[in-house]
Amino acid sequence: MPLRVAVEPPFDFELSLRFVCEPPRAAAHLMTAPASAADVCCGREYRRVLALPLRPVLALIRNQGTVDRPRIEARTVPRDLSATERQEVGRQVRHILSGEVRLAEFYGLAARDPVLQRLAERFHGLKVIRTPSLYECLVGTVLEQQLNFHFASTVKRRLLEKFGVRVAYGEREHLGFPRPEDLAKLHSGDLRPLQISERKASYLIGIAAATAGGSLNESRLRELPLAAAAERLQVLRGVGRWTAEYALLRGVGHGDALPADDVGLQKTVGELYDLRGYASALAIRRRWRALAPWRGYAAFYCWFTQWQS
Repeated sequence: MPLRVAVEPPFDFELSLRFVCEPPRAAAHLMTAPASAADVCCGREYRRVLALPLRPVLALIRNQGTVDRPRIEARTVPRDLSATERQEVGRQVRHILSGEVRLAEFYGLAARDPVLQRLAERFHGLKVIRTPSLYECLVGTVLEQQLNFHFASTVKRRLLEKFGVRVAYGEREHLGFPRPEDLAKLHSGDLRPLQISERKASYLIGIAAATAGGSLNESRLRELPLAAAAERLQVLRGVGRWTAEYALLRGVGHGDALPADDVGLQKTVGELYDLRGYASALAIRRRWRALAPWRGYAAFYCWFTQWQS
């Protein structure tokens, strides 16, 4: 029997999935590669391997309702889940789909800004599709640093194929991220055949070790003020301000996390607001100061114009 997952309306399931399943033509200008081997869209179904304590589980997710009355259902592989496992799958799917987010609050603030008001109307129901965990978001984002979109996607797939978990469904094996305890056991040289530099490999292993050891605790980060959470993440090697803010938006679910240092965002904001050239990070933060606690969503809606170009 499918698992029902509560998601606040409005929610355009198919539009939102474009962020992770359909890289834009302008992907070369983005600082992060949203698509990965872990995100699979098959028609109107989104497939994601989830890490459960005892085993990986493949979630097959569909919206059987509408944008304004979403009805999210998830089937699983394997199907014989315990009550505890079903509960955990439901929690993770709701987190991935930003199920608790009430866009009406964001749209109310966006109505004061003509640019954002147009984007809110154009992308009605668009939500951030998150990673299942902060760990996955950090590893994926650090891995992509200073790489072009296509090469970053290739390297990420290699990482999942070599060290990730697998769930077979039909004639296909679906890939999931390496468990943090498994990645933490590796040495930098183990990642060199994947064309990951020794320095970057040490960053990834460090993030995995911090997660496995408990010093990087997602629940505790959620309890911190946004600025303090970003500072905590920047203690990790390889994590700067932009990476921390992006991970808080897509990994933790902080809707106010604003990665204003993103070059693609600066370019897009400059174009949308008819500025001369790029908007600086400082200018973006000043312009959207009154949008708290939704500044991350303002950035996301601007980013998404690249998917519609």
